Amino acid sequence: MNPMRTDPAPLRSVVLSLLVGSAGWLIAGLVFASIALAKLLWPGFLDGAAFLTFGRIAPAATNALVYGWALPCAFAIALWLLARLGFAPIKATLPIAGYALWNAGVFLGICGILSGYGNSFFLLEFPGFAGALLMVAFLCMGLPALRLFCERARHDLYASSWYAVLALLSFPWLYASAQLLLIWHPIPGSAQTPVAAWFSNGIGGLCLAPIALAAAYYLVPQIIGRRLVSYSVAPLAFWSFALFTAWNGTVPLIGGPVPAWMTGAGMSASVLLLIPLIIISKNLLGTLRYSTDAMAWSPSLRFTAAGLGAFVLAAIVNLLLSIPSVSGAFQFTDVVLGLGALAFGAIHHILPRLTGHLWIGESIQRYFWMYSLSTATLAGSLLFGGIIQGFALGDKNIAFAASLTYAAPFRLLALLATLGLLAAAIYFANLLWHMLLAPSRVVHTREEGVAAP
Repeated sequence: MNPMRTDPAPLRSVVLSLLVGSAGWLIAGLVFASIALAKLLWPGFLDGAAFLTFGRIAPAATNALVYGWALPCAFAIALWLLARLGFAPIKATLPIAGYALWNAGVFLGICGILSGYGNSFFLLEFPGFAGALLMVAFLCMGLPALRLFCERARHDLYASSWYAVLALLSFPWLYASAQLLLIWHPIPGSAQTPVAAWFSNGIGGLCLAPIALAAAYYLVPQIIGRRLVSYSVAPLAFWSFALFTAWNGTVPLIGGPVPAWMTGAGMSASVLLLIPLIIISKNLLGTLRYSTDAMAWSPSLRFTAAGLGAFVLAAIVNLLLSIPSVSGAFQFTDVVLGLGALAFGAIHHILPRLTGHLWIGESIQRYFWMYSLSTATLAGSLLFGGIIQGFALGDKNIAFAASLTYAAPFRLLALLATLGLLAAAIYFANLLWHMLLAPSRVVHTREEGVAAP
């Protein structure tokens, strides 16, 4: 397969713009997150400015990471996959203009949060005008991506295409609905909590996770050059994943002032998500089992395997949190924060084909370990610290202040891990900068396997 045939200049400019811009937001978001974690440990840290209070800097960090980094990366991967698999051309003008508008919306939204004009709903903290900008910007980026799918030259569909289209259709549905019902024309207060929970779950489960799975379904057979194990049941995994993830959002509301059928539906959906989890694990991890040697030379495959492991672990923890007794103990602790540690291995597969340069072996190896160890430390410290804090909160003989003291060492470890992630992000940005400055050439690597499942 000729990579230059499926990566024309317009597609290259769009994807590189999204990935380069998101790298800057990743660094900014991690700086905000480091300040927020430091303020949890030392409340007097940087207490001289109102915009640096925890109630503002923490949502600014979350929104910078989700809307500035994760979603643009997801859009870039979706564009690249749909163009690669469908052999369809794209015009760069509208998506690049949309991304410029998207960055303006994210910047104004974060400024609004830091200025005290944010909202109280998780992942909807941006002021209403910033949300409107993001909606228009997505239409400029998402519609060309869906057009790639509709005008594809190859009519056979791979699992990667299914998950990419699911994410592209889910975001406007979720975001427009939540903005309309919670920000622009708020519904009665008793109904706002279920809508907010449905939205926040959908951003991770129906927008980001499908893109990660789309990349994994493409990269594993592409890199190792063999068909996926048990691919015939992949459609069942896709439809069950889409259906049950949409109902899973009410799990955090267990014990809250909502109808019992809502939380019951969420708990049932969490259990039924074992169906796609088992099939996806069989398809991807079962295939990787036969090609462990490929991880020695493929950075993309190492990141993909690590991401699949994080996906399976997050699904298992999510299932445990759907048990009422477990949820009641841990839903207000740091356990929930530990589920946000995910990575996209596809970026490390795409960039050499867009820039014409291979990753430097030692550099990308060093970056992989910096990122992986920091992510594992962050997730582990928040998970275990949250468990200890949860047990302390459930003991009537332990004061609330003491429970915070028990969690403090783990939060310190989480802060160090976040600083490690920040160092890894800066290191990655430096590698990317050198790749962009060097003269481009056609890349042929061992990763040019077959895209068929």
